[in-house]
Amino acid sequence: MWGRGLREVESVYLATFGQGSRVVGITSVRSGSGVSVLAAALAERCQRQNRALLVGLSDPTAAVPAQATQWIPTDEDIASYASADLRGFDSLIAAPTPEQSFSFRNAGAVRAMFDRLLNIYDMIVVDLAAVEPRERVAVPVTTVAAACESVIVVCLAGLDTRPSISRAANVLRQAGAPLQGVVVNDRFNQTVGEELISGASHFSRLAPGLVHKFVDFVERTKILNTKS
Repeated sequence: MWGRGLREVESVYLATFGQGSRVVGITSVRSGSGVSVLAAALAERCQRQNRALLVGLSDPTAAVPAQATQWIPTDEDIASYASADLRGFDSLIAAPTPEQSFSFRNAGAVRAMFDRLLNIYDMIVVDLAAVEPRERVAVPVTTVAAACESVIVVCLAGLDTRPSISRAANVLRQAGAPLQGVVVNDRFNQTVGEELISGASHFSRLAPGLVHKFVDFVERTKILNTKS
């Protein structure tokens, strides 16, 4: 999904935490871009060297109070709500009610929350909602992004256009978010080989043996499987 995979995560780590950032937010132009995957992978990478926390702020507003998480940014004992993830880091996920969500819209309060958490954790990765979310989210990306020390934007190759990326960047800059860079998710950017295999699959019933040989040839041809 991430092209060079681990190298992508390492590049993000070196450009953010490797440069002294302690709170790094991951957002995207649109929902479904793989932000949560990258955020978790980055938290796992951080945990190899220091104690890391993944703060999930990308979920929608809780449908009913019973589904809501019990913490808000102003809680003094907020670290007590964190839970251990099987991948080694701790996680703190927010799904507030509409009333609780207002407490997340104060950048100063969110930054103060991060400062308290940094007394316990060395590195914090923040899983943010998209700049252009598919549905209404509880925690607007701009408020929390402004409280981070570095912000990475994920865009989808083949779907996100330059104007949409520029628009998202402008929204974040106007909010005072410290943009660090862009990560390209090439999930929808097919190689020539993938396109050829997809087309050949339509003839698998007519000539299965020929199609199998063709697919095998395409898969073994490096130039046809290089992302543009």
